[in-house]
Amino acid sequence: MRTELKNLRQALTARERKSPVTIKNYLIAANRFLDFISNELPPSEKKLRRFFAQQQEDSIGPRTQNYYFIVIQQLYEANSWVWPLSRNDRPEISEKLPINVFTVDQIKTLIENRGCYSFEERFYLALATTFGMSRLELAQVDSKDIKNGKLHIKPIRHGKGRWTVIPPEIMPELNEYFPRQLSASTLSVIFKRILAKSDLEVTKGYSWFSIRTALWERLKFALAQNELPIDMADRYLRFSETTINARYPAMAYLVGDRDIMPLFQRPFILDTVLLPLHPFVRFWQG
Repeated sequence: MRTELKNLRQALTARERKSPVTIKNYLIAANRFLDFISNELPPSEKKLRRFFAQQQEDSIGPRTQNYYFIVIQQLYEANSWVWPLSRNDRPEISEKLPINVFTVDQIKTLIENRGCYSFEERFYLALATTFGMSRLELAQVDSKDIKNGKLHIKPIRHGKGRWTVIPPEIMPELNEYFPRQLSASTLSVIFKRILAKSDLEVTKGYSWFSIRTALWERLKFALAQNELPIDMADRYLRFSETTINARYPAMAYLVGDRDIMPLFQRPFILDTVLLPLHPFVRFWQG
Protein backbone atom coordinates (compact mmCIF):
# COMPACT_ATOMS: atom_id res chain seq x y z
CA MET A 1 0.00 0.00 0.00
CA ARG A 2 1.21 3.52 -0.80
CA THR A 3 2.57 5.52 2.10
CA GLU A 4 -0.02 8.24 1.43
CA LEU A 5 -2.85 5.70 1.80
CA LYS A 6 -1.33 4.27 4.98
CA ASN A 7 -1.32 7.78 6.45
CA LEU A 8 -4.98 8.21 5.50
CA ARG A 9 -5.96 4.85 6.99
CA GLN A 10 -4.14 5.67 10.21
CA ALA A 11 -5.89 9.05 10.43
CA LEU A 12 -9.33 7.54 9.79
CA THR A 13 -8.78 4.79 12.33
CA ALA A 14 -7.44 7.14 14.98
CA ARG A 15 -9.95 9.97 14.93
CA GLU A 16 -13.19 8.72 13.40
CA ARG A 17 -15.67 5.96 14.09
CA LYS A 18 -15.92 4.57 10.56
CA SER A 19 -16.66 0.98 9.71
CA PRO A 20 -13.97 -1.15 8.00
CA VAL A 21 -16.06 -1.07 4.81
CA THR A 22 -16.23 2.72 4.86
CA ILE A 23 -12.48 3.01 5.43
CA LYS A 24 -11.86 0.58 2.57
CA ASN A 25 -14.01 2.70 0.24
CA TYR A 26 -12.20 5.87 1.31
CA LEU A 27 -8.87 4.23 0.46
CA ILE A 28 -10.16 3.08 -2.94
CA ALA A 29 -11.35 6.60 -3.79
CA ALA A 30 -8.08 8.16 -2.59
CA ASN A 31 -6.09 5.65 -4.63
CA ARG A 32 -7.97 6.66 -7.79
CA PHE A 33 -6.94 10.25 -7.19
CA LEU A 34 -3.31 9.24 -6.62
CA ASP A 35 -3.37 7.24 -9.86
CA PHE A 36 -4.69 10.32 -11.66
CA ILE A 37 -1.92 12.64 -10.42
CA SER A 38 0.73 9.98 -11.08
CA ASN A 39 3.92 10.74 -9.12
CA GLU A 40 3.30 14.43 -8.53
CA LEU A 41 3.53 14.71 -4.73
CA PRO A 42 2.31 16.80 -3.15
CA PRO A 43 -0.31 17.36 -5.86
CA SER A 44 -0.47 20.78 -7.48
CA GLU A 45 -3.67 22.80 -7.27
CA LYS A 46 -3.85 22.64 -11.07
CA LYS A 47 -3.79 18.83 -11.01
CA LEU A 48 -6.36 18.72 -8.22
CA ARG A 49 -8.79 20.96 -10.11
CA ARG A 50 -8.17 18.96 -13.26
CA PHE A 51 -9.27 15.81 -11.41
CA PHE A 52 -12.66 17.35 -10.58
CA ALA A 53 -12.98 18.80 -14.08
CA GLN A 54 -12.40 15.30 -15.47
CA GLN A 55 -15.22 13.98 -13.29
CA GLN A 56 -17.60 16.54 -14.77
CA GLU A 57 -16.47 15.63 -18.29
CA ASP A 58 -17.17 11.98 -17.47
CA SER A 59 -20.70 12.93 -16.30
CA ILE A 60 -20.00 11.88 -12.70
CA GLY A 61 -22.92 13.04 -10.54
CA PRO A 62 -22.58 15.81 -7.93
CA ARG A 63 -23.02 13.39 -5.01
CA THR A 64 -20.06 11.29 -6.14
CA GLN A 65 -18.01 14.43 -6.84
CA ASN A 66 -18.84 15.64 -3.35
CA TYR A 67 -17.73 12.30 -1.92
CA TYR A 68 -14.36 12.55 -3.68
CA PHE A 69 -13.98 16.12 -2.43
CA ILE A 70 -14.36 14.90 1.18
CA VAL A 71 -12.04 11.91 0.75
CA ILE A 72 -9.30 13.85 -1.01
CA GLN A 73 -9.41 16.66 1.54
CA GLN A 74 -8.85 14.08 4.28
CA LEU A 75 -6.03 12.56 2.22
CA TYR A 76 -4.37 15.99 2.14
CA GLU A 77 -4.78 16.46 5.88
CA ALA A 78 -3.43 12.99 6.68
CA ASN A 79 -0.28 13.72 4.66
CA SER A 80 0.16 17.33 5.88
CA TRP A 81 -0.39 18.78 2.42
CA VAL A 82 -1.84 22.28 2.13
CA TRP A 83 -5.48 22.07 0.99
CA PRO A 84 -5.92 24.78 -1.69
CA LEU A 85 -9.70 24.64 -2.14
CA SER A 86 -12.54 26.29 -0.21
CA ARG A 87 -16.11 25.31 0.64
CA ASN A 88 -17.25 27.17 -2.48
CA ASP A 89 -15.33 24.65 -4.59
CA ARG A 90 -17.31 21.75 -3.13
CA PRO A 91 -19.95 20.38 -5.55
CA GLU A 92 -23.47 21.27 -4.52
CA ILE A 93 -25.97 18.50 -3.82
CA SER A 94 -29.59 19.41 -4.32
CA GLU A 95 -31.87 18.25 -1.52
CA LYS A 96 -34.97 18.84 -3.61
CA LEU A 97 -37.16 15.78 -3.89
CA PRO A 98 -38.58 14.57 -7.19
CA ILE A 99 -41.94 16.23 -7.84
CA ASN A 100 -43.88 12.99 -8.18
CA VAL A 101 -43.51 11.44 -4.73
CA PHE A 102 -46.52 9.80 -3.08
CA THR A 103 -47.88 11.16 0.19
CA VAL A 104 -48.67 8.82 3.08
CA ASP A 105 -52.39 9.18 2.35
CA GLN A 106 -51.82 8.23 -1.28
CA ILE A 107 -49.85 5.14 -0.29
CA LYS A 108 -52.65 4.25 2.12
CA THR A 109 -55.19 4.57 -0.69
CA LEU A 110 -53.07 2.39 -2.99
CA ILE A 111 -52.91 -0.35 -0.36
CA GLU A 112 -56.51 -0.13 0.88
CA ASN A 113 -57.81 -0.58 -2.68
CA ARG A 114 -55.92 -3.86 -3.06
CA GLY A 115 -59.18 -5.75 -3.40
CA CYS A 116 -59.38 -4.31 -6.92
CA TYR A 117 -55.99 -5.68 -7.94
CA SER A 118 -54.88 -9.06 -9.26
CA PHE A 119 -52.71 -11.39 -7.17
CA GLU A 120 -49.74 -10.29 -9.25
CA GLU A 121 -50.42 -6.59 -8.70
CA ARG A 122 -50.87 -7.01 -4.94
CA PHE A 123 -47.64 -9.01 -4.74
CA TYR A 124 -45.48 -6.30 -6.31
CA LEU A 125 -47.24 -3.46 -4.49
CA ALA A 126 -46.60 -5.21 -1.16
CA LEU A 127 -42.89 -5.57 -1.95
CA ALA A 128 -42.55 -1.98 -3.16
CA THR A 129 -44.33 -0.36 -0.21
CA THR A 130 -42.53 -2.54 2.37
CA PHE A 131 -38.97 -2.66 1.04
CA GLY A 132 -38.85 0.33 -1.30
CA MET A 133 -37.79 -1.94 -4.14
CA SER A 134 -36.93 -0.37 -7.47
CA ARG A 135 -38.47 -1.52 -10.72
CA LEU A 136 -35.34 -3.55 -11.59
CA GLU A 137 -35.28 -5.19 -8.17
CA LEU A 138 -38.93 -6.14 -8.49
CA ALA A 139 -38.35 -7.55 -11.97
CA GLN A 140 -35.70 -9.97 -10.69
CA VAL A 141 -37.79 -11.60 -7.94
CA ASP A 142 -38.62 -15.26 -8.41
CA SER A 143 -40.09 -17.94 -6.15
CA LYS A 144 -36.64 -19.04 -4.87
CA ASP A 145 -36.17 -15.61 -3.29
CA ILE A 146 -38.88 -16.16 -0.67
CA LYS A 147 -37.98 -18.68 2.01
CA ASN A 148 -38.61 -19.14 5.75
CA GLY A 149 -40.18 -15.71 6.21
CA LYS A 150 -37.30 -13.97 4.46
CA LEU A 151 -36.96 -12.27 1.08
CA HIS A 152 -33.76 -12.14 -0.94
CA ILE A 153 -33.44 -8.86 -2.83
CA LYS A 154 -30.86 -9.20 -5.58
CA PRO A 155 -28.26 -6.46 -6.06
CA ILE A 156 -28.73 -3.99 -8.91
CA ARG A 157 -25.82 -2.13 -10.51
CA HIS A 158 -23.85 -0.61 -7.64
CA GLY A 159 -26.47 -1.31 -4.97
CA LYS A 160 -26.45 -4.07 -2.38
CA GLY A 161 -28.58 -7.18 -2.28
CA ARG A 162 -29.54 -8.82 1.01
CA TRP A 163 -31.91 -11.17 2.81
CA THR A 164 -34.56 -9.24 4.69
CA VAL A 165 -37.36 -10.12 7.10
CA ILE A 166 -40.88 -10.23 5.65
CA PRO A 167 -43.37 -8.63 8.06
CA PRO A 168 -46.44 -10.82 8.70
CA GLU A 169 -48.78 -8.07 7.44
CA ILE A 170 -47.79 -8.67 3.80
CA MET A 171 -47.23 -12.43 3.94
CA PRO A 172 -50.78 -13.24 2.70
CA GLU A 173 -50.13 -11.18 -0.45
CA LEU A 174 -46.85 -12.99 -1.10
CA ASN A 175 -48.36 -16.45 -0.53
CA GLU A 176 -51.03 -15.92 -3.21
CA TYR A 177 -48.63 -15.40 -6.10
CA PHE A 178 -45.65 -17.39 -7.42
CA PRO A 179 -43.31 -14.89 -9.07
CA ARG A 180 -40.99 -15.38 -11.99
CA GLN A 181 -38.45 -12.94 -13.34
CA LEU A 182 -40.04 -10.33 -15.59
CA SER A 183 -38.81 -7.55 -17.83
CA ALA A 184 -38.58 -4.02 -16.46
CA SER A 185 -41.15 -2.86 -19.01
CA THR A 186 -43.63 -5.45 -17.70
CA LEU A 187 -43.24 -4.00 -14.20
CA SER A 188 -44.05 -0.56 -15.61
CA VAL A 189 -47.26 -1.95 -17.11
CA ILE A 190 -48.17 -3.56 -13.75
CA PHE A 191 -47.68 -0.22 -11.98
CA LYS A 192 -49.93 1.57 -14.49
CA ARG A 193 -52.64 -1.03 -13.96
CA ILE A 194 -52.45 -0.57 -10.18
CA LEU A 195 -52.64 3.20 -10.54
CA ALA A 196 -55.63 2.96 -12.89
CA LYS A 197 -57.53 0.71 -10.46
CA SER A 198 -56.62 2.64 -7.31
CA ASP A 199 -58.95 5.65 -7.72
CA LEU A 200 -56.01 7.95 -7.09
CA GLU A 201 -56.23 11.20 -9.00
CA VAL A 202 -52.59 11.84 -9.90
CA THR A 203 -50.82 13.45 -12.80
CA LYS A 204 -48.42 11.67 -15.10
CA GLY A 205 -44.90 10.91 -13.96
CA TYR A 206 -45.52 8.57 -11.02
CA SER A 207 -43.69 5.23 -10.93
CA TRP A 208 -42.33 2.59 -8.56
CA PHE A 209 -39.66 5.19 -7.73
CA SER A 210 -42.38 7.43 -6.30
CA ILE A 211 -43.08 4.75 -3.67
CA ARG A 212 -39.38 4.14 -2.99
CA THR A 213 -38.67 7.84 -2.41
CA ALA A 214 -41.73 8.25 -0.20
CA LEU A 215 -40.58 5.38 2.01
CA TRP A 216 -36.98 6.61 2.13
CA GLU A 217 -37.94 10.13 3.24
CA ARG A 218 -40.33 8.94 5.96
CA LEU A 219 -37.94 6.34 7.32
CA LYS A 220 -35.25 9.02 7.67
CA PHE A 221 -37.69 11.23 9.55
CA ALA A 222 -38.68 8.38 11.89
CA LEU A 223 -35.04 7.53 12.58
CA ALA A 224 -34.23 11.16 13.38
CA GLN A 225 -37.17 11.31 15.79
CA ASN A 226 -35.82 8.23 17.57
CA GLU A 227 -32.24 9.57 17.67
CA LEU A 228 -30.94 6.87 15.34
CA PRO A 229 -28.58 7.38 12.37
CA ILE A 230 -30.66 8.39 9.36
CA ASP A 231 -28.38 6.53 6.95
CA MET A 232 -30.00 3.33 8.25
CA ALA A 233 -32.85 4.19 5.87
CA ASP A 234 -30.40 4.15 2.95
CA ARG A 235 -29.05 0.80 4.08
CA TYR A 236 -32.55 -0.63 4.41
CA LEU A 237 -33.23 0.47 0.83
CA ARG A 238 -29.89 -1.04 -0.26
CA PHE A 239 -28.13 2.06 -1.62
CA SER A 240 -24.47 1.52 -2.49
CA GLU A 241 -21.81 2.25 0.12
CA THR A 242 -20.37 4.99 -2.11
CA THR A 243 -23.73 6.73 -2.31
CA ILE A 244 -24.25 6.48 1.45
CA ASN A 245 -20.79 7.87 2.17
CA ALA A 246 -21.41 10.77 -0.21
CA ARG A 247 -24.70 11.65 1.49
CA TYR A 248 -23.50 11.28 5.05
CA PRO A 249 -19.74 11.89 5.07
CA ALA A 250 -19.59 12.76 8.75
CA MET A 251 -22.08 10.21 10.10
CA ALA A 252 -20.99 9.00 13.52
CA TYR A 253 -22.52 5.92 15.08
CA LEU A 254 -22.93 7.47 18.49
CA VAL A 255 -26.10 8.26 20.37
CA GLY A 256 -25.08 10.36 23.33
CA ASP A 257 -22.12 8.50 24.77
CA ARG A 258 -23.30 5.15 23.42
CA ASP A 259 -21.50 3.57 20.46
CA ILE A 260 -24.15 1.79 18.37
CA MET A 261 -21.76 0.49 15.73
CA PRO A 262 -21.81 -3.05 17.27
CA LEU A 263 -25.54 -3.03 16.54
CA PHE A 264 -24.81 -3.59 12.86
CA GLN A 265 -23.03 -6.87 13.56
CA ARG A 266 -26.31 -8.52 14.55
CA PRO A 267 -28.28 -10.45 11.89
CA PHE A 268 -31.28 -8.63 10.39
CA ILE A 269 -30.69 -5.62 12.62
CA LEU A 270 -32.02 -3.20 9.99
CA ASP A 271 -35.33 -5.05 9.95
CA THR A 272 -35.45 -5.23 13.75
CA VAL A 273 -34.93 -1.48 14.06
CA LEU A 274 -36.86 -0.18 11.07
CA LEU A 275 -39.97 -2.35 10.77
CA PRO A 276 -41.49 -0.95 14.01
CA LEU A 277 -40.92 2.54 12.53
CA HIS A 278 -42.21 1.64 9.07
CA PRO A 279 -44.85 4.13 7.85
CA PHE A 280 -46.70 1.86 5.38
CA VAL A 281 -46.71 -1.75 6.64
CA ARG A 282 -49.60 -1.12 9.04
CA PHE A 283 -51.87 -0.34 6.06
CA TRP A 284 -51.67 -4.00 5.04
CA GLN A 285 -53.26 -5.26 8.27
CA GLY A 286 -56.62 -6.97 8.04
